Amino acid sequence: MPCGLAEILSVFTRTIRDKNAHTGNTLASQYQLDMSNRPRKTQSMTTQELPDKGPSDTFFGKIGGPAVTIGFAAAVMMWMIAWFLHMPGVHVPPAIAIPVLLIPLLAIGMLWLPRIAPENRIKTGVLAGLIAGLINLLILGSNIVVQPESTAEMPEHANTLAPNAAIVVIGSLILSMIVGMIAGVIARKHSPVTITPTTTWRSRFAWITALTYLPLIAVGGAVTSTDSGLAVPDAITTYGAISILFPLELMAEPRIFLEHSHRLFGTLAGLTTLVLMIRILTGEPRKLPKVLAVALFLAVSLQGYWGIIRVAEESTFFAILHGIFAQIVFAGALSTAIILSDAWTSANPVPETLAAAKRARTAMMLTFIALVIQLGLGAVTRHLNSGHAMMAHMGFSFIAMMLVIIGGALCIRTGKAHPSARPVRPFGSILHGLVVLQFTIGFAVLGMAWEGDDAPALPTAENLADAPPIETSAALITTAHHIIGALLLAAAAGALVWTFRLASKRQIR
Repeated sequence: MPCGLAEILSVFTRTIRDKNAHTGNTLASQYQLDMSNRPRKTQSMTTQELPDKGPSDTFFGKIGGPAVTIGFAAAVMMWMIAWFLHMPGVHVPPAIAIPVLLIPLLAIGMLWLPRIAPENRIKTGVLAGLIAGLINLLILGSNIVVQPESTAEMPEHANTLAPNAAIVVIGSLILSMIVGMIAGVIARKHSPVTITPTTTWRSRFAWITALTYLPLIAVGGAVTSTDSGLAVPDAITTYGAISILFPLELMAEPRIFLEHSHRLFGTLAGLTTLVLMIRILTGEPRKLPKVLAVALFLAVSLQGYWGIIRVAEESTFFAILHGIFAQIVFAGALSTAIILSDAWTSANPVPETLAAAKRARTAMMLTFIALVIQLGLGAVTRHLNSGHAMMAHMGFSFIAMMLVIIGGALCIRTGKAHPSARPVRPFGSILHGLVVLQFTIGFAVLGMAWEGDDAPALPTAENLADAPPIETSAALITTAHHIIGALLLAAAAGALVWTFRLASKRQIR
């Protein structure tokens, strides 16, 4: 699909470039550059004077870049909503579900389309709708196949499209494009206030990529909390079906729903990371983001491979490794987004903050290492139900909490030292809030969900019918503990990245 998108974006970009060549390449002086946190000043300029760096206009141009960003942002939000609407036991009529699913596309389009030139807003909205629609085909596939009554019928019906499949697919794409067009029409009526440069659209896409990992981690935590890791017997397909074509009716079984939806969110994360890497490699002049983007894509690919091995071999070791590495990858994605942000590129460390930033950097390095160790102990506890691991996890939590509090305090102090160091200050407050919440929920998990060494074995696909019912309250509290742990590690990584930036005596490129 990336190749198809590249062709679409190339056509749109070439059209706009030719049009500009004939019109003299002039825009009205009312446009104002959106330079993140810098003071804004109205300037008179032509489109060539926009501060876009690198060869990004040849691939993700002034229409393609915003359209891809808006389309993916809307798709991620639509996937999250769709997950809740399709949970077992939730029955929402299509007449209600479809409009609700389209709200993010309309809302994000209306929010961001005013940030581009007025003459491009409708075309960008239509393209964004098409992109969101294409991404949503990955989950729409479960609705356009034959719906067997049980998994026993899957060998006969796997990957068989329903008679109305083509109509549903075409209708879905057209509907998404119409919504994008409506957002563009509404946005076109707004007076132009700012024009967002290509670098900022790329930065926003990096944040969207990091956001994509959060539901993946959340659903993965729910898989472990509900003993759903082996609910699907095959590692790559789902009961013989291509994952995106697994029938919706068979997701009524909660454990199958959780395991299968976890795989789908993994597909979305992989696709988003691939597009981010392409955008950075084709448009970003700095070496550090390019290295991080490639490393992030390789890490996501490795994470998916380990997930396959975990199911194929029913390996507890790879289950632990898969759980630990997922949160590290999320922390890496957040760090990449920070490095691509306008605040990072415009930061100007001053001598007044160097000493404080260096102390905070040392503290955050120790904090990040401690949180990774704590994460490992927690993963061993969850997957092995080991009392010894639980005691080690509890004991080390006090050390980790102390380091988080110290590191967060030093980040806050560094942020107060000079206005140039202000971006690191919120991370200190976030770390303090998350660690207190995580510590409290941890004891709730111990009291509500800990089963000890006598925990039953994971139910497999063969004995799902005889598996014990899911304890909802215990699953929710353990999943919350899992999610907050991931956010805590990512916040620590973000603080660490900023302290490295502020402790540098030179501009980082």
